[in-house]
Amino acid sequence: MVTALAPRYARTTVRRSELRTLTELVGPAAAGRAATVELTGDPGSGKTALLAALAAEARRAGRVVLRGLGGGTAGQQAPFWPFVEALGTLDGLGPAQRDTPAYGAGTALPPAAGLLRRLAQPPEDPDTLAESGGGLTRGCQYFAELRRLLADCAAAAPHGLLLVLDDFHWADPCSVRLLETLIRRPVGTGLVTVVAHRPRQAPVGLRLAVRHGVELGTVDEIGLAPLTLDQSAELLGAAPDTPALRRLHTRSGGNPLYLTALAAADGDPDDLAHLDARRDLETRLLAECAPLTDDERLAAQAAAVLGDTFDVEAVAAVAPLRHGVACRTLGALRHRDLIRSAPGHGALTFRHALLRDFLYAETDACWRAAAHRRALDHLAERGAPPLDLAPHVVRSGTLATPEDRAVLTAAVKEALPAGRTAPAAQWTASALRLQRAALEQSGRRATAPGPAATADTGPLGRELWLPVVRALAAEGDLPRLRALVREILAAHTRLPAAERAAVVAPLALILAACGLAEEAQALFTPLLAALRGTGPQEAALHVQSQLAWVLAGQLPPRAEVEVLARHTADAGPLTAGGALALRGLSSVFTGDLCAAEGNLDASAHILDGLDPEPPGGAGAEGPDAFAGYLLVLACAESAMGWYGPAQAHVERALAEARLRGDAQLLPTLLNVLAYVEYQAGRMSDALETAREARATALAAGRDHLVTLVDAITAAAWAWLGDTAPRRAPGRPEWTAAGVVPRASVIALLHAEAALAAGDGARALALLMPARDARRVPEPTPILAARVYELLAAACAATGADADEWAERAAAVAATVNVAEQRGHALLARGHALLARSLPDQAARCYDEAYGLLGETAAGMRARDLAHTALLAACAAAPSDADALAGLTLREREVAELAGQGLKTRDIAERLVVSPRTVDVHLTRIYSKLGVNTRAALARLMARAA
Repeated sequence: MVTALAPRYARTTVRRSELRTLTELVGPAAAGRAATVELTGDPGSGKTALLAALAAEARRAGRVVLRGLGGGTAGQQAPFWPFVEALGTLDGLGPAQRDTPAYGAGTALPPAAGLLRRLAQPPEDPDTLAESGGGLTRGCQYFAELRRLLADCAAAAPHGLLLVLDDFHWADPCSVRLLETLIRRPVGTGLVTVVAHRPRQAPVGLRLAVRHGVELGTVDEIGLAPLTLDQSAELLGAAPDTPALRRLHTRSGGNPLYLTALAAADGDPDDLAHLDARRDLETRLLAECAPLTDDERLAAQAAAVLGDTFDVEAVAAVAPLRHGVACRTLGALRHRDLIRSAPGHGALTFRHALLRDFLYAETDACWRAAAHRRALDHLAERGAPPLDLAPHVVRSGTLATPEDRAVLTAAVKEALPAGRTAPAAQWTASALRLQRAALEQSGRRATAPGPAATADTGPLGRELWLPVVRALAAEGDLPRLRALVREILAAHTRLPAAERAAVVAPLALILAACGLAEEAQALFTPLLAALRGTGPQEAALHVQSQLAWVLAGQLPPRAEVEVLARHTADAGPLTAGGALALRGLSSVFTGDLCAAEGNLDASAHILDGLDPEPPGGAGAEGPDAFAGYLLVLACAESAMGWYGPAQAHVERALAEARLRGDAQLLPTLLNVLAYVEYQAGRMSDALETAREARATALAAGRDHLVTLVDAITAAAWAWLGDTAPRRAPGRPEWTAAGVVPRASVIALLHAEAALAAGDGARALALLMPARDARRVPEPTPILAARVYELLAAACAATGADADEWAERAAAVAATVNVAEQRGHALLARGHALLARSLPDQAARCYDEAYGLLGETAAGMRARDLAHTALLAACAAAPSDADALAGLTLREREVAELAGQGLKTRDIAERLVVSPRTVDVHLTRIYSKLGVNTRAALARLMARAA
């Protein structure tokens, strides 16, 4: 969230470049020269704040500063009011008060009293006096006298006089004529006049006078451009790269007033800074709209109802007003700069969307609903597209009819491909409410005499609302998602339970994919009760209710999963395959790996041969769950270390999710795929998948998935050698009795990255709590050996005893009896041996671990560690060069390649011989050298090098 700092904005300005320019232009006053500066900008662009900063700078320099304000609409104030206000404040002060920093030391300005009296006593009618032209000798003499008195005031200010005239677009004609006099005949002393106004609202006389002064060289122009992104960030106290700030900056158009008001709308409504910002905007708009006539206000409100763009004909129809009246009133609104021309023939738009919102909110609610109905009828007659008609259907309230559903459904179908999910959700909800109203109306008519109802009262198909629900979930818009789900459920309450299941089940799974597990179960529970004893459909719902836990990032209750065997005895293949996958996943994480292996093999056999129902279907088995079942299967397989099948299944799940439009599943599926690719040692693929996973998780608001993919990314980059230095945290006191390690996969990945960077202390801090930390559970059996292996590595890296963790890893690996876990136990043993300065034995452990782990991330780590340990062993051993003298040239080549860790197949390809020939050579080499393993051969070759 971006916080608007309205009080801060009132005191200062972020327009430093413009302030510097103004300060430089005011400078000539100190040298006794005159100058006039025109400062222009749209309403709310920060002119007043900039002038306040300029006045403060001038006072610090010892200049006298006089400030006058236009104060109201031209023609509704006394003549010369801006000048009178500026001079009157100074004249009302006593000598002691004038000798203050606010006005400059010793600036009594005696001529100010005389100037005020002359301004208050014009020689003739102000309307006649304001006219310019020949023959008005008396008026010319009067303005010349005012100019002379102003010159006397400037001469009495020893360091110069700064006259600031703000909001001069509202100045009376006499004030404009006096300014014109000062521009045409500048005062020959140190007077600087700064005139600020809105160029679109300035009277013609003011614009002509300033333009003439620019041509004469007596006026300098400064126009306020929109704020830059950095200026907006400074104003709101936010980082420039914040997405919320970029969105606010774009919507505000770089206007400070609109920027703070928009930020306030997104903030805490009880925050005083936000409240001030909202009130500031409302007060200014109220003042600006107060002088509107009844017809002008009616036209403005009709335009606000029409939307972003409108034209004369549409305003006339909606207001309603006669065409001529509408044309005149819109012209007056353009003159006030409330509306402006827009692209397109005759098109108009509001100065800013916030002005439109203000006028819209000011209208009477009943009139507004009727106006929307008139707008709908008028635009429909003109052939407007559904996207333009749908907002008026929604906002016409009770005046909407069941026939309007056709407009809403067409608009939804056009909005979704355009990425307009929020309005599509609103229109879908309105269509569902109209459907309910039509059903109620048809029910009343069915019990009354007379002809039957002809309105289409059939339910809206899931092909309309399901894509909208999925899109909301993919964007993480949970408030709109929940609201739309409520509308969908309410629209289908009259359906039999068997038909309602096709509505409730996909909604529950989507809620679960958004992390709303309890809300998903709340939908399943009453439906399961209603479908008790219905056979396959009840079984499908039972399995999907357990799938919902997994989609929400939780393990389903073990007891509930075990019951699935009873519920799915007569279920279809999709339900049976999903139940087996869920039982396999549960068995994996409870340590029953024999049962897990059987369940997962059976599930894969079923799901791999299954062709789910095409997209849009809603069979009894719930094809919406197919991608979810594949996800469960892939998660369980990756935990077992079966990375090949896991990747195949998660990639198929991704294809199914994209085909069916299940965008809410993409963040989880992509995270699982990135993890599997990392574990399988395909780091480049893992990083590419992780980038997409992070983008989808951020869009969906799934913070825990962002955290996971960041851990995968860090580990993959570390494995590739990009190990940016990190500040090592203090080593935790993990040796206290009863302290157990953390088991989070995220912690494991970050620990692997830390170890790759050589930071054992950080790895310990990630895996172990501090002495006074809350106890965490023991790692699950399937992850325990990996956890203990990393702890052993971290201890070895920090000089601590690694034997305890190596023993724990060996014990767990013997229990679970999974190849990957046995490999991690051998790695842990190697770490402990290496810590005890036994590199030769450590190398054998690492080499054996590599044989178990293969070309996975852990396997390649084992291979590298074996090579490092071998080099360490060789450094302490005598040379065995003489032992190689008895080998033939070909045997020497085979021995060298085998010593580098190449497999038989790789050696055969390198030497262009058959693998059988390589094995024969190796047998002879072992016999001649007195070794019996490749590890021993590698050590001997390293020592002989």
